[in-house]
Amino acid sequence: MTTQLPPDYALHDITYRRLRERDALGWDAEADGYSEMLSLVAPALPSLMQGTPQQVLEIGCGAGNFSVLMAQRGYAVSGVDIAPTAIEWATERASSIGVTARFCVDNVLTLDTCADASMDIVIDGHCLHCIIGGDRACCLAAVLRVLKPGGMFVVLTMCGDVTNPRMLETFDPATCTTIHAGRPTRYIGDADSIVAEVAAAGFEVSKVQIIPRKDGDDLDDLVVYAVKPEDLIG
Repeated sequence: MTTQLPPDYALHDITYRRLRERDALGWDAEADGYSEMLSLVAPALPSLMQGTPQQVLEIGCGAGNFSVLMAQRGYAVSGVDIAPTAIEWATERASSIGVTARFCVDNVLTLDTCADASMDIVIDGHCLHCIIGGDRACCLAAVLRVLKPGGMFVVLTMCGDVTNPRMLETFDPATCTTIHAGRPTRYIGDADSIVAEVAAAGFEVSKVQIIPRKDGDDLDDLVVYAVKPEDLIG
């Protein structure tokens, strides 16, 4: 299988429009999915919760479900997504619940709306596996830039062998991507390769956990806690 076209991340807005039209909760159909994300992120947080509220950024925040959970717990939360519909949805969700969170349309490859060394924590809530090829290094570099020295990057991403027959129909093992209409849509690499990517970007990897798939047609989840070195400026 050969990829002829580059990824088109802006197509995510079409999905969010469809989800919103049918009054879905968000990208995940069940609230349990966001609670599970919180349980995976929580172990990285205690050592950072000192003094003033921690500045938290969620990349690929979607409809804001997870960002709102963090805001309800007292974090100063920002969320970015390339899909305008998602950002509008997230902003309305935070307002309706009565929590303060800042949501912006932005490209995670550059994070132009975020200042250098402005974040204590950056959370990848299942965004990185949507980033393809050399764009992944750009995304990781942007995250490193916006983190404060000593800040934490938490990666939650799909990984492992693809066994789902329907997914195998679109999966290109040469690039480890699913392909739809000639465009790559998801990167599903092995855990070691993903961890190596994060380390190569300049992070110090402090913990790695693989959450086994729930059934044979599912995928494993990889959790990586990575720190921006204290002596790294910019």
